Amino acid sequence: MTWKACVATSSGPTGFGPLLYAGRVAECIAVSRELGFEGVEISMRSPEEFDRRELEALLREARLELAAVGSGRMFLQDGLSLTDPDEAGRARAVTRLCGLVDFAAGFGAPVIVGLTRGKEPADGDREAALARLVASMQECADHAADVGASLLIEPINRFETALLHRADETLATIARIGRPNVSVLLDAFHMNIEEVSIGDAIRAVGGRLGHFHIVDSNRRAPGFGHIDYEEVGAALSEVGYEGWLSGEILPLPSDRAAAEQSRSFTAAMNASHLSATSREG
Repeated sequence: MTWKACVATSSGPTGFGPLLYAGRVAECIAVSRELGFEGVEISMRSPEEFDRRELEALLREARLELAAVGSGRMFLQDGLSLTDPDEAGRARAVTRLCGLVDFAAGFGAPVIVGLTRGKEPADGDREAALARLVASMQECADHAADVGASLLIEPINRFETALLHRADETLATIARIGRPNVSVLLDAFHMNIEEVSIGDAIRAVGGRLGHFHIVDSNRRAPGFGHIDYEEVGAALSEVGYEGWLSGEILPLPSDRAAAEQSRSFTAAMNASHLSATSREG
């Protein structure tokens, strides 16, 4: 089995850098089809930001899938956080995230919880913030289960958030959440900063791995940095990963060039994966 490949874009303008064709979803879908991707991942500020029927038509015409919906922009642009110490603020964040879940569920796509968990707690009490995250995620996961959807929690490096930097921390938090429709998203850029071994972290997550951001050490397309992708590919194969390889990457040297590099790299990874599987068989 081959891994499906996609790139991450945004349904609206954003200051978050590692997205291709940000605010230009139709263009991203057209280029993705041309280059042979199987889908797109879309970062959304709210479910009202992009018309569902328009997206359905664009994807249907291009024969692409919606791989996942990112939620970080609801924090970056609107300050909505699942760990907000203000109960009313936290409730607004839960409501917004559940709206994104409803949007994504219509496409069979999961919703990513990254920076939506917030950054440094205002009072410095990380344990209390983590408890609020667990409670918020339980509420969102229960809503997601009602509509047949799932959630992904992404470990993010220490320079962007104070909560959940590594795979083991994220797995422990998911155990506290206690919902089967919550899995892990691993991002090679963050792992390169935080993990002792990227391969070991992938193996530790194992069957709870629901999505993978394929990106290099400098947040450019894979192959433009120094991450050992032979190790990554071997670990993904070892755990039987069958999800997406999603390029959440900087548009360098351009959107098009980054997309082309990501596609050629994922194609090479798939060829290596199939060859290794064939030898093992």
